[in-house]
Amino acid sequence: MSEYKRGKFNFEAPVVNGRPAEYRHVGKYRVRADARDIVTGRCMFLDDFSVPRMIYAQILRSPYAHARIKSIDTSRAEALKGVHAVITYKDMPKGWTLGWPPHKDLLDQEVYFAGDPVAICAADTVDIAREALHLIDVEYEELPAVFDAIDALKDDAPVLFPGKFKSGTNEVDPGVPHFQPEGPWWKVEGGDVEKGFEECAYTGEAMVEFNKMCSPNAPEAPGCIVRWEGGVDYTIWASSQSPFICKLFNAPRIPKSNLRIKTFNVGGSYGNKQTLSVTILCCAIAAIKTGRPVKLVMSKSEQLIGHEQRLGSKIHAKIGMTEDGIFNAVQGCWYVDTGALCDAVQGQVGVGLGEAQLVMAKCQNWDLDSKVVVTNKCPAGIVRGYGGQELNSCLARIMAHCMMLADKDPIETFKKNYVAPGDRYTWRDGLTWQSRGSDHYPETMQLAADKFGWKDAWKGWLKPTKVVGRKAYGVGAGVIGNADVCEDNTQCIVRIQHDVKGRGATLIVQTDITESGMGQRAAAAKFAAEVMNVPIEKVYVTEPDSLNNVVNFGLCGSRGTVTVGKAVTKAAADAKRKVLEMGALHFHCSPEQLETKDFQVFVRDNPQKCIPIKKLGPKDLNVIGYGEHVEQFDIPSCCLFLTEVEVDLDTGEVKVLRFLQGTDIGQIVDNRMVRMQLQGGVGSASLDTATMEECIYDVNGTGKMLTNSMLEYKCRTFNDMPKHASVIEESQLDTFMFKAVGIGEISGAAGASAVLMAISNAIGVEVNEYPATPDVILKAIKSKEGK
Repeated sequence: MSEYKRGKFNFEAPVVNGRPAEYRHVGKYRVRADARDIVTGRCMFLDDFSVPRMIYAQILRSPYAHARIKSIDTSRAEALKGVHAVITYKDMPKGWTLGWPPHKDLLDQEVYFAGDPVAICAADTVDIAREALHLIDVEYEELPAVFDAIDALKDDAPVLFPGKFKSGTNEVDPGVPHFQPEGPWWKVEGGDVEKGFEECAYTGEAMVEFNKMCSPNAPEAPGCIVRWEGGVDYTIWASSQSPFICKLFNAPRIPKSNLRIKTFNVGGSYGNKQTLSVTILCCAIAAIKTGRPVKLVMSKSEQLIGHEQRLGSKIHAKIGMTEDGIFNAVQGCWYVDTGALCDAVQGQVGVGLGEAQLVMAKCQNWDLDSKVVVTNKCPAGIVRGYGGQELNSCLARIMAHCMMLADKDPIETFKKNYVAPGDRYTWRDGLTWQSRGSDHYPETMQLAADKFGWKDAWKGWLKPTKVVGRKAYGVGAGVIGNADVCEDNTQCIVRIQHDVKGRGATLIVQTDITESGMGQRAAAAKFAAEVMNVPIEKVYVTEPDSLNNVVNFGLCGSRGTVTVGKAVTKAAADAKRKVLEMGALHFHCSPEQLETKDFQVFVRDNPQKCIPIKKLGPKDLNVIGYGEHVEQFDIPSCCLFLTEVEVDLDTGEVKVLRFLQGTDIGQIVDNRMVRMQLQGGVGSASLDTATMEECIYDVNGTGKMLTNSMLEYKCRTFNDMPKHASVIEESQLDTFMFKAVGIGEISGAAGASAVLMAISNAIGVEVNEYPATPDVILKAIKSKEGK
């Protein structure tokens, strides 16, 4: 029941048999306020928006992977009618530098990948700007290029940024100050690895590649509008999913700048439209040079060749397992290809190393190093999975080899080794955390396996479920979790405002949330409505704007459920506490004798005694509540991914027939949204990275990316969606008022390793290369036949 202690009101739903009693909104489907506008096309996206006097930018991009500009002549482009400015490296002021540590200028005399900006043209129309690009004359001197992280570390490799990294090579400095203020952290160390392997009965060792740096490929291409307000002030409208992150990253890159970031609806991001640094900086310098607002929206081809891709990963590691199925020792090195720019990739490495510890939480002996390396590929950056999927996908194959040698069922092994309450791990901040997560994860895994029919489908390692003619069928499993679900500090203000636009009382939730498809704004409204016990239609969430809102890092790492949820509910509870205190004065009773509903305060034992909230306080003034969340990394999430595939033994073609996800999310916030999150997780961070998505480069020629359009870049269509099922448990995690945890980022992240396990079982030979395209599978089959 509701409580009033030490001057602080604490809302909790009544509990029946250990479970919360019926909520009014939480756990139920509610029509989103923005739903009709989204499906009818009325909602605003960046490309729908313009500002007065706006002009348009286009970028001339390098045709070479590595070259020096010998000469560049922009006179013909500048003479074209409608052109306002043509900007090259010669026109750039100092300090417009990207990366951590800063190492790559926005425009440079040297270009580092095929797609690197060479010149920026600003003109009255997009067509004029594009025409002007063709009038720029550039003479290049080609330079040696390197396209593989391990090759880039060799003594004879060309050094891309001499003097920029402490190593003096292509290896980037480890650590990132924002994540690791107490010092860099880039490897997991502990115990006695040599002794740990001696105690193991089974050891797996391999080089596994998750190295094709696939594109997240969000439907809406990245874009922005930048208006220079004079002096240090800029207003930026961007297709970023996180205005605060966009400001945090870009303010240091535009010297002496004060950025105001505004966003609209975002047409998908998949974690990939966060900083938009190159796009924003190109528009910002053009806005300074022209004195006009400048807009730039990438084409689909530019998005593929010039926007951030997924990290490239090669992992050489050895993993040991004891007789009873416990992973006991890990030793190896993770080679991370960050492309031509390291934009705080070190933070992704920290998360990946953390997630590795979650799936092997009982292991006490670690020596797992990492090396972040620049190459002449399109830069890598923030992508759904954020390092965890890349590392997990590789280590999972070596774990599977151990399980195969021991003849252990993977489900039973996952249950034994996955992080449990009390287990310790080091997270991305370099600090040691002790898990307060669910103790129901093993039970959830078993329930998921039972629903999938795992016991009947699993025939053993490298054994197909069945073979029908030349079609072989196999099943596979993968598991993953993330402790980022409570990451980053967050604030919220909740206001009870009366007679807003003639609508009567309204609950206003003030926090910076961009809608990019996950329904986070709707969830925030639901939390506030539940605490205040008002109709959800009476809740308004403020528009995303870094100036007009308090701090919220936005949507990343599945953090929004807990961080926004905690800040919003604490703010709403704070406002409610003030209302009840005012009501107590009116009714001459204690606050715990009162309750609220539909902007009324009433006496619990006598509901006829009630009064509108607006009559309790000074006329016209808002009741204001404040809440915040302080980051923590001690509640890991979990998702088990089970799948069945069909492999054509003659062609190598793979079809994913069905998949099932098992997870414990503490408390369902919206039953339709959580299923949408599970289904949506199978695209750019799951099944497709296992079987088809890859960026292919002409490494023996120009170094250009060959998969530079949707004809060449392969990904799943809606018609290819396999059969889907799920098991969703609600163990009431100790996260915030409504006991929920986010699941979106990891919902499909173990799918890639599960599919490779299923393929390996179907064809009877291990496959350790992503994606498992037909040529990879046929090569594996031939190797088996050769043996």
